[in-house]
Amino acid sequence: MRRSVLGAVGLLLLFTIAIYLLLPFRADNKLYRVGVLQFTSNNLSTLQGFKDGLRELGYIEGKNIEFDFAGPAPTKKDLGSYMHTLLENKPDLIFASPTPAAIVAKQITHGTNIPVIFAPVNDPVAAGIVKNERAPEGNITGVRLSASDGRRLQYLKYVAPAVTKVFIPYSLGDKSAAASLKMLEEAAPKVGVELVKKPFYRETDLFADKEYVPADVDAVLLPREGLVMSRINDFVALCLERKLPLSTPRFKQVEAGALTGYGFNGYEIGRQSARMAHMLFSGAPVSSLPVEISEDYLFINLKTAKAIGVDISDTLLRQAKNIVR
Repeated sequence: MRRSVLGAVGLLLLFTIAIYLLLPFRADNKLYRVGVLQFTSNNLSTLQGFKDGLRELGYIEGKNIEFDFAGPAPTKKDLGSYMHTLLENKPDLIFASPTPAAIVAKQITHGTNIPVIFAPVNDPVAAGIVKNERAPEGNITGVRLSASDGRRLQYLKYVAPAVTKVFIPYSLGDKSAAASLKMLEEAAPKVGVELVKKPFYRETDLFADKEYVPADVDAVLLPREGLVMSRINDFVALCLERKLPLSTPRFKQVEAGALTGYGFNGYEIGRQSARMAHMLFSGAPVSSLPVEISEDYLFINLKTAKAIGVDISDTLLRQAKNIVR
């Protein structure tokens, strides 16, 4: 009997907490200041989702919340100076994306009580951002990407069965790129493809260097990292010219012309992280908010499929979350 009563009390407590978290924000006299640290323009849609999610929770820009954002840092070296500038305005929270920005935000806010939310990060443990995703230590938590790059490689093979050799450009020293490469290397033998990897630099010119993408590859797959993905338009143009399937981890880039992708929707990740920010503003400690995992989807661009001569089965089309026609 006692155990039943305790169980009922526990359920009631959980229900009460859930209802509290779902309630809209009740405006008070506090003005919340959010410093935004971003690397490359890839995650602008994530920031928009973050803002929209907070607005739905009652945080109105210019009334009870302000965002300090000077635009994405042009290089990784600039992230530190951008971060120090944000701290001058005494933010209540830092919103950092993607992995390079999250690493810098963690380093510079270490030892302070300024909470940091990252959205997204490929692998926060491998990147040294947190040690325990279930109970983040220090002042940082956020949304990580699921470990799905191996599955994305498999979907590339499903979409374009003739593919046997896949080219992967990556940034040397980028922890997010390293995490993607590890997943892809583990999946490649199972999928039955060979990976051809080559370092990518800010000065890399895909059109001036005709040999950068080898002539004998069957497809191009972009890892989940900022620099390479920031050049999506160049990769789309090259792959259309050479009729190569191009796989990316985000829907926005499939909209831009990549053939397919399996991964995240940056806007939805922003909305997801907004709920976490609301909980922090409401008094929850960072350690009580486990790192959340983003949801993955299959994306297909039928316009590109027609342009490069790839026929996609109805079975795959039914599995796709978003189809560009």
